[in-house]
Amino acid sequence: MSSMLYDESAEETANVVAEVSATNQFVTFTCGKRSFGIEIMSVREIRKWSPTTAMPSQPYGAQGVLDIRGKIVEVYDLASMVGATGIGSDTSKVILVVSLGEQDVGIIADTVSDIIFAKEEDLRPAPTGGSGSGSGSVAKLVKNGDELIAILDLENLFPAYSLH
Repeated sequence: MSSMLYDESAEETANVVAEVSATNQFVTFTCGKRSFGIEIMSVREIRKWSPTTAMPSQPYGAQGVLDIRGKIVEVYDLASMVGATGIGSDTSKVILVVSLGEQDVGIIADTVSDIIFAKEEDLRPAPTGGSGSGSGSVAKLVKNGDELIAILDLENLFPAYSLH
């Protein structure tokens, strides 16, 4: 009988783990007074701010490039791309390095907040209306306590690096 209880407990644990899968884990951060998140599997590393090298003819929002372990990574200012106002000095910011297929891209943020594990009932669809700055850059919203966190759609935010 005790082994039956063990099996039920193990099954319950497996169900909880399956419910909170890697696709529902997000690295959250701030940009201005807004909260954003990125699926945890897309984040390669989080780096302290370091100056970028500006390049001619960069795409909108690009601030320059960094050499990260021999790989050139284009770095983007998220605040300008989504219409947020960044806060603090450049030296207090962080760079989230995210993977888009075979290419890594850097995103400048003010602070990294937390890693959250969202249940299905915490996920909300992103609004579809409007055509303002950053339109289409949000994949979904996650309810975390009293706050809604905008989960970025990296493919729409960086179409040149699209995985398709």
